[in-house]
Amino acid sequence: MTICRIQSGDPASPVILHVPHASRAIPGTVRKGLLLSDAELHMELDESTDTATDLIASGAADYATSGRGRPWLAINQVSRLVIDPERFPGDDEPMNTVGRGAVYTRTCTGTLLRPEPAPDTQYLMDTYFHPYATTLSELVDDRLAATGAAVIIDVHSYPRYPSGFEDPTRTRPPLCIGTDDFHTPEPLTEQVQAAFAGLQESAVNAPYAGCYVPLSRYRTDPRVGAVMIELRRDRYLKTDHTPDPDKVDALSRMLATLVDRCTVTGAAH
Repeated sequence: MTICRIQSGDPASPVILHVPHASRAIPGTVRKGLLLSDAELHMELDESTDTATDLIASGAADYATSGRGRPWLAINQVSRLVIDPERFPGDDEPMNTVGRGAVYTRTCTGTLLRPEPAPDTQYLMDTYFHPYATTLSELVDDRLAATGAAVIIDVHSYPRYPSGFEDPTRTRPPLCIGTDDFHTPEPLTEQVQAAFAGLQESAVNAPYAGCYVPLSRYRTDPRVGAVMIELRRDRYLKTDHTPDPDKVDALSRMLATLVDRCTVTGAAH
């Protein structure tokens, strides 16, 4: 199966909209290794999934109007409960301490998702994690070769209230902007703030920090810019976890504004 679906953009666009956590799909072979009942799994997916971020990103791609046009889309086709492609694959991943590394062993509430250590870790890494990383790395290489730059906009969302493994004292604004000292220049952060000014309140690296860059380019290639967009879910989801079409559309338009600005400036990044 396709792990990461790539939707082609304009050949001259340096912008990649990366959507890693929108899917709820769990292959049957992986489901067998999870310790949750169907009802428990449904609740875990409600909390863990960045619901409708794929719709927001796709809408933004449709609205993009700059001279170099449509951005490229990279959308994860399986749930983060299969693998989380944004984690570091080794022991240096900070979320390993709460069982939420590349292969999750704990739920949002801290209960067991898989046995510890997970017996299928190597299978999951070989089947899902590494192929996903290769696909993203190749897409970034392609954008660099075509345009001289790549700008990765990581599209996420997060719940209004903290999960069990999170610090409950940290601020949770409508927009969290994740940055990296190497890959996120100040003008890129300012572009995000301007594009999403309609949300009225934002914070940088709070409650979440950092952004995704393939390890093949991580902190070695300044031509790769990156920023993470974390949208608080109550700003576009109904209480039953379904998207509000009008609010999704409004966020797509804001994201499209950011895409347009990054498309124009990306080649000089």
